[in-house]
Amino acid sequence: MHDARNALAAISSASEVLARVELPHAVLRDASIVVGRQVRQLSAHMTELVAHAQRGAGNAGRALAVSDDAGLLAVLGGLLWDAGYRVELAATCDSGYAALMQRAPEIAVIDVRTSTGTALSLGQRARGAGFEGRMVAVEDSPLAQEQREPQDSGGIAGFDAVLARSFEPAALQAAIA
Repeated sequence: MHDARNALAAISSASEVLARVELPHAVLRDASIVVGRQVRQLSAHMTELVAHAQRGAGNAGRALAVSDDAGLLAVLGGLLWDAGYRVELAATCDSGYAALMQRAPEIAVIDVRTSTGTALSLGQRARGAGFEGRMVAVEDSPLAQEQREPQDSGGIAGFDAVLARSFEPAALQAAIA
């Protein structure tokens, strides 16, 4: 990484010299030689740089967390990030649904207990619109218990898994696997 930063700094400095046409031809030629040499050195490090960038990004899929509870949203976002996902957060059901449809994350963890109550049907709506990713519901409200489909045997329609609101990180890991 250090070699790559040095090469980029040298290229930048030499490029500034090359931009000054009033300099003697010998100085411009030397700057051009520096740029060529540093570009070759940087090219030799490209594989290492790409590997480093992928490690930094986790080279994982995308995940979406939806909740109007800022604390829960932060916890979900942090746990999904720690699991190696690039995380998007949505504080409303409408923005969560839009993110599901537009960006199609691999994982969506949705708090079905929201102030508007529309998150409970989000799973069915998303499935009906063609979303194929894994969806995990986080719930504990009596309303969610009452509105479950009878054939779901404990699940919530459209969701692949259900977590209690007081879940442990290991339970989330198991639910998104």
